[in-house]
Formats: sequence, structure tokens, C-alpha cells
Amino acid sequence: MEIYHKDGTFPRYCEAARKSIDANRFNEFAQLASNEERFRFVNGLQSIVDELHLKREFNGKCMEQAIVFKTLGNKAFQAERWNESLVFYNKCYLSTPKENVQEKSIILANRSAALYHLEKYDLALRDIQRALNHQYPKQMMYKLTERKARCFLAKKDYEAALDSFKATVTALDESTLPLERRQKLERDAQIMINLLPTSIEMEQKTKKKASSKSKAPASQPTKVPEHFIDKALWFDYTQDEGRFARTKSDLKPNTILLLERPHVAALLEDYSLDHCTHCFKRVSVPIACPLCSDVVFCSEECEGKANGSYHRYECGFLPILWGSGASITCHLALRMITQKSGDYFAKIKPELDGLTNEQIDQLPIDDYRKVYKLVTHESERTPEDLFQRTLMATMLNTCLTLGGYSGLNADTQNYLGGLILHNLQLLQFNAHEVSEMIRDREEDVGTSTFIGGGLYPTLALFNHSCDPGVTRYYRGNQVCVRTVKNIPADSMVAENYGPLFTQVRRDERQQTLLQQYRFTCQCEPCLENWPLFSEMDPNVLRFRCDGGKICSNVLNIPAEINDFMVKCTECGEHTNIMKGLKSLQDTDMLFKSATRLHAAGEFEAALLKFVEMMATLSEVLVPPYRDYHLCQQGLRACMLEFGNRYTRAIAKK
Repeated sequence: MEIYHKDGTFPRYCEAARKSIDANRFNEFAQLASNEERFRFVNGLQSIVDELHLKREFNGKCMEQAIVFKTLGNKAFQAERWNESLVFYNKCYLSTPKENVQEKSIILANRSAALYHLEKYDLALRDIQRALNHQYPKQMMYKLTERKARCFLAKKDYEAALDSFKATVTALDESTLPLERRQKLERDAQIMINLLPTSIEMEQKTKKKASSKSKAPASQPTKVPEHFIDKALWFDYTQDEGRFARTKSDLKPNTILLLERPHVAALLEDYSLDHCTHCFKRVSVPIACPLCSDVVFCSEECEGKANGSYHRYECGFLPILWGSGASITCHLALRMITQKSGDYFAKIKPELDGLTNEQIDQLPIDDYRKVYKLVTHESERTPEDLFQRTLMATMLNTCLTLGGYSGLNADTQNYLGGLILHNLQLLQFNAHEVSEMIRDREEDVGTSTFIGGGLYPTLALFNHSCDPGVTRYYRGNQVCVRTVKNIPADSMVAENYGPLFTQVRRDERQQTLLQQYRFTCQCEPCLENWPLFSEMDPNVLRFRCDGGKICSNVLNIPAEINDFMVKCTECGEHTNIMKGLKSLQDTDMLFKSATRLHAAGEFEAALLKFVEMMATLSEVLVPPYRDYHLCQQGLRACMLEFGNRYTRAIAKK
């Protein structure tokens, strides 16, 4: 991940700043040994810092614009275009300034009406409560109580509906409606008040009858843990590989090895208004930031957590950050600081370099010491690279200063600036792209789309292979890592950093990995130069020798063969390939069944078929082999369906 895009303001600023320093001064910078010293040097060039012209600006909140959106929403609502009205009410709500409390309550009430007609009753009830919390006018209160009653009625919560209809009768006393209209609403509410006790009584009898028949307690939905590491995983270290994941026992395909929340995560600008900035959940009914219109939240809980930490410092600076061309890496580097206090960083400073790997492994995900020692390749960087990153660190640090970040005296500013520079280096090699599967229609294959970035401390320890043993997908910003093949005990468990051997030739893969991650890949497909998927010969079968663990030889057998007993040239054992050929016929049926189930949207069932197929293929064949990798592709496709996904056509209904 680079630190900036070419179409922003930062590249031009960086070029001008570099030209303003003569060779002697730049040589002084090049000789500096620490990130804190580099930051102090560049931050001390006052002309450079002044040139940033940073200013906190809260854009997007405008009552005049909000009224325009409200009018458009009302027109769409009157025409019964409920989805369209919801879009405009959302825009109105996001545009309404913090001080216009009553206007905000009215637009929330309007949005609840659109949600009611869309049969999203729980969401409508939440907006009704929000409207009540924002000083909704007393003379209009009957609208909310009556809508609340109708929502509970649709949910068959008759007791709550009865209470709300009673509240409607009381609220009508405060209304300014014409007498005839008010009396009609009172009569309608009174009818429901008279009818509902019978419904409540019947519901109670039904519940009692159902509970007497079933003694077993109702099953609760399985809660996905926030963090999970399979007990078979452990992390080894060698001089060549660094820290990497290994397994203590044999792993089968479809084993969940890791569930992990990020140490830090941030959305791309393009997804900042349709995903929660805190948890990355896609949002159709957003909660607004009180001050800016740059981000949205899925709930008051996420809004509270964000504004209680990082967003209060970022608020008003995000458009500047995005406009500068700063990459997601820069946003993450800043947020690694803003999500904790200045006092926190002052306290942990003595321990940053002193902890062992074992001590680091025991730390919680949100502890900065958990990620501080991840690889940065600092000693291999050129002075030009370090200068650009230091310059970016000065810009990010200025956001801290102007944002009112606590405890920023000169020494603390240099220390934190040095940490931001350190973050910019470690994120380059350890951050992951967070994705979402996006389709235009339900039947489309879909595109895995980059929506944000995250730093996952455990996942960052997994090394690369061009034939990885795992795949990963995301639920919100939580990553899930699952196996896609058999992995023998004591083997490395590798993920993939980008290029798969089935799609990209070895020379191109290795060049990409060397350029982006600074290593030459030594995985099996690279060492043996495995062919691309399109170049695998389906007429040659790669059988596993029956010599078992004592022989790892591969028997390359033509598909059209008459002799079913094949002698291994290495161990001398004979392998009966008839059994293997019969197994391959079975896998053909499994593949067709799995593909049909996947197309029908039965992803769990399809996944189990692919797992069964993989078990047979692994027993008989040795990769690279077309059917084996088609099966892996099917496994990955099924697993992606369990992660973030969005279909545009469904959203428009």
C-alpha cells in the first residue's frame, strides 16, 4: 500500500518540499537513525509545516439543503415511492445541523413512516424513539404513537400495540387537528383498544400451549465470537521466514482457524456514507455524526464508540485527508494514534521495544504494543522513501494538533510523530484490504470489492504462498480465515498476498512480491514453476504413489491407459489406479451437485459437497491438477458468501 495517490494535493506539496531542501540538509536527514529524529527534523522545517495550510472544516450540515431533501422525500412519499423517499430522508437527516434539534426529530419521524411502509418495523420503531429523544413537537405526537402502535401490531406484539394506541388517545388531546379529524383518529384507536385484549388473551393461550408441549428451552442463535484462534495453530520463528503460522495437527478443508477484530480499521472515502465507519456494516438507515456529514454509523453504540475515541479528532479533517491523496494506509496510521489517549502512549513508551513474542501474544488486540514490532523494513528504505513518509507524518500530526489531541507538548509531539512514521512503514507490509462481494443482480458472479483497510495482529503473522492453504473473508471488519485444503501437521499455514499461481506466471508473481513485500517467494509452485490453470493438461492424471508416507513420488498417468497397476520408479511399489479412477468419477458428480447448489444460493450445502470432493481428490491426486483447483475455487466462492455481500437490485426493491 502506497502512502498517496497521484491525483491529490500531497504529491505536489511533497515535490515542492523536497526541492526546497539543499543537498547538505537532505544528507543530514539521511544520516538520522530513528523515526522520532526524522520527524523532529522535518517538523522543524517551519516553512514546510506552514505550507500545509490545514484547517478544520465541518462541511455538509446546512438547513437550507436539508429542507430541499425533505421536500423531495415528501414528494416521493406522497407518490408511494417508499425507497426513494427513504434515500432523501437519509440525506436530509445527514444534512441537518446539530442545533436544529426539532427539525431533526421531524425528519426522523418522516423516515420512520417510510420504513413502516417498507415493512421494516424494527427500524421504524428505532427512528420513532430517536424522534422522541430529539424534542418531537407535542402537537404532532399522536402521529408517532399511532405509527408505533401499527408497527407493534404488524410484529404481533399486541400488548405493546395496546399501550401505544392508548398513548395515541392521550396524545390527541395535545394536537391542533380539526375536531372532526381528531375524533375519527380517536375512534379508530378506541376500536383497536377494545379489540386487542382478545388478541392478547389468545396469544397468551397459544404461548402457554406451545410451552407445555415443548419442555426443551428455545434454541438461541449462535453468537460469533469476537476473537478465536484454533488450538492447532502456533507461531514459529526462523531467520529466513520471520514469525509464521504452523499447525500442530492435520487440518481438513473448511476449518475455521481464525476470527479476529482489527487493531485498527478505516473505510475508503467511496464507502464512507453507506457503511458504518466503526464496524463496516452496510447501512441503509444511518446514524449521523452530530458535527460532520463525512461518515455514518449503524447504531448509537457505534457512534458513541467512534466519537468517544478517534472520530472526535478526525471529524472535520477527513475531506482534507481524502483530498490530499493520502492513501488508506495514512488514515490507518493516524487512527492507530487517535483511538488511544496521549497518556496511554506516554505510559507504554518504555515497553515498546522490550517485550518478548510470548508477552506480545498475550496482549489484547487493541494494545499498540501488540502491533509495534511487526516488520517495517526500515533499514532497507531509501532516504527519499523515508522523507516522503516523514512529510506525510507531519501532515497527520498537524491534524492531531488542530483536532485538540491531549497532551501535545513538543516532546510528546515528536514522540507521536515518530510513531505515526513507524505506523506508515509497518502498515505497508502488514495491513489487509477489507472486501465486500458486490453484485448488480442476485444471479451474477459478483466482484470482491476493496472497501477499506485493517491491521489484524494475528493474521499479519501468516506468511505467503502462491498456493495458499487458507482463504479469508470479512463480516463487517472482522476477518475469518478458513482452510481450503488438507494441511499436514507441522506444516506452515500460509495465506496469499495477491497473486495465485493458477492465474499469474511465476516471473510476474515474484516481481510483484519483491516490489511490494520485499521477499523472493520460495513456495512450492514457485520452486517447481507450476503451470497456470489454463495450461494444466486434463489428459494427464497426477496420482499419489501408494507407497504412502515413505514415498512422495507423483505418478503422471495418461487419461487413456489400459494398465491399471503402475510401478513407482522411486520406491518400487505398485499403485492400483483403478480405485483412483473410480473415485474421480464420483468427484465429477459431486462437483456438478455442488455447482448446482451454489447457483441456487444454498451455499452451506454446496460447501459441504466441495469439502467431500476435496477429501477424495487429496487422497488420490497430487496438485497441480485442474479438478483439484476447480474444487478449491468452489470452496473459496462458497466461503465468500458468508462474508460481506451486497446486491444492488435487491436494495432498490
